[in-house]
Amino acid sequence: MRPMVLMVGHGSRDAPANDEFRELVGRYQARRPELEVRHGYVELAEPALADALAAIPSGCQEVTLLPVFLFAAGHVKRDIPRALADIGRRRPEVRFAAAGAIGVHRAMAELAVERAAEVADLSAAAAARTAVIVVGRGASDADANGDFCKLTRLIGETKPFSWVIPSFMGVTRPRFEETLEFVACSRPERILVIPYLLFAGRLLNQLRDQVAAFGARQATIEMALAPQLGVHERLLTVLDERLAVVYSPRVRSTGD
Repeated sequence: MRPMVLMVGHGSRDAPANDEFRELVGRYQARRPELEVRHGYVELAEPALADALAAIPSGCQEVTLLPVFLFAAGHVKRDIPRALADIGRRRPEVRFAAAGAIGVHRAMAELAVERAAEVADLSAAAAARTAVIVVGRGASDADANGDFCKLTRLIGETKPFSWVIPSFMGVTRPRFEETLEFVACSRPERILVIPYLLFAGRLLNQLRDQVAAFGARQATIEMALAPQLGVHERLLTVLDERLAVVYSPRVRSTGD
């Protein structure tokens, strides 16, 4: 039987977000036909991670969990290792491993800017008059928030923007709305909002409403909201890199 890769998503109450994730899984299976690619969610959608692990067929000898999470916070640091420990006790004949989160990667910064270019002129002249707010989900994990700020800096290195500032939708600060008010005080010609979110869903809908409301109050400042990162070749390439770390001979020999 082919080695199995179980792609792990967060899960959403919004069907379009789960549809995007399943599209990503399908694209990855087509990209890696030598693997058996399946998926599961840590919450809010089915199949749940525990159920996906329980459904591993007999005869399978190798399963690698591939977290589709932008940064390593609670789900990657606690929930996935806990699930692996549990299934490992019940299926000792299977070799289990987990890849790392997507993390800070220049290709992901480039993807964010590429998405922004779909809605805004990013020539050097236009970028120079543009203040950029990069918006993340926000986490209770300080390392994850720090990695997001580092990723924001990488975005800032791609173009000569006037400002590039990180903000968050929840959990931690600075929150997006207060960052937006702060940036507006400098009277930029344009504010470009880049949601550093993988898929559509409630956070993106909330962000869209906040941008629209602010634009209605500040008619003198041009506003632009980029789409989510979504399914893209750059993302697939980064996932390949994360999986390659697990599959490298050095890591395998250490694990054995």
